[in-house]
Amino acid sequence: MDFVRGRLVRSKAGRDRARTLAVLAVEGQMLLLADGRLRTLCRPKRKKNKHVAPTATVLGEEDLASDERLSKAIAAFDTQSPI
Repeated sequence: MDFVRGRLVRSKAGRDRARTLAVLAVEGQMLLLADGRLRTLCRPKRKKNKHVAPTATVLGEEDLASDERLSKAIAAFDTQSPI
């Protein structure tokens, strides 16, 4: 599964283990991730792609427009597919 802008992933390692994050950009093996709350769009988390598990869900650009919309989209995803 490709890592593309907007794809939701679950962290497999680190302090943010089991958190759902959205991919903002792909830089080789590194991903820029945000969740709209702890990791905002202006301060994304850099994480290697082997430390995340991709989901089948890809958010649209409108959900990536603001931290509030991103956090609501992730919360809706988490309620539909809990860990």
